[in-house]
Amino acid sequence: MSKVTACDVPEGSLLAQFGDASDYRDCFWRDVPGEVTLAQLIERFYSSMAFLPERLILKALRTPAGRADIRALASGETDRFGAWKLVERREARSSSGSVAQTNAQVLLESKDTSTASWFCVEPMGGGSRLYFGSWVGGIDQSGWRAVLSAHVWYSRVLLGGV
Repeated sequence: MSKVTACDVPEGSLLAQFGDASDYRDCFWRDVPGEVTLAQLIERFYSSMAFLPERLILKALRTPAGRADIRALASGETDRFGAWKLVERREARSSSGSVAQTNAQVLLESKDTSTASWFCVEPMGGGSRLYFGSWVGGIDQSGWRAVLSAHVWYSRVLLGGV
């Protein structure tokens, strides 16, 4: 497993543009061998053993969180998965520019928790750089700041499990 590295949220990304400037955002990347599509990243992430406990909770809450639901989200056939709803999806473009302007990315929001998840795939000569980031709105009012260290650890585990 390759190292998961914290990084700045890419300028111009769906994650950077979402919410207010004062909201909390984090971002991590991991390089993997071979070409990975955005659909593959989404499917691997939500099907991973690291995400399984959360998926079981979502299923117990009767939200769409099964393997068929994951595949439907990954392929763009649905705009919902578990507690999340699609905000925007951008497919890769072949032009020069920043990571956020040229690579496939998706942003999913959970209004119930004032959070959002962002995924992006950047081709890297024979491999792929996988990005995962989070947004938390009103972090000081929502209580999220108290669990921020655990959230960052969990984000690294989730991306590392892809």
